[in-house]
Amino acid sequence: MRLEPDPDSQLTLDDKVIQQLKQDMGEDADMVIESYVESIDEFLCDIENRTFRTPKNDLHRWAHTIKSSAASIGAMRLAHLAAQMENSYRDRVQIDLGEQLQNMQQEYLRVSASLEKIIGD
Repeated sequence: MRLEPDPDSQLTLDDKVIQQLKQDMGEDADMVIESYVESIDEFLCDIENRTFRTPKNDLHRWAHTIKSSAASIGAMRLAHLAAQMENSYRDRVQIDLGEQLQNMQQEYLRVSASLEKIIGD
């Protein structure tokens, strides 16, 4: 059995990741961060607008992309929530998709608000 960290212990944003992005990307960091945020938003919308015919492979892929994008910008709790969804599809474990999506959307709003403050600096 795989142990996973408690999502409540995860930071909304890991400042070290943001600082490293800014150091590595220089002036382009804000544009890169905004691009990741937009892609996360699009995939959350895709999940929200799914139908009962949406292949589980699509949901798995969308969750994986959100996880990767969130981790890339230091949104560790969002990455963890997306990993839970991704793992449920990979391991064929039933989850409450609506509840998981709602948790991810709420965390996405926190991430977006935090990033707006950082990018504005």
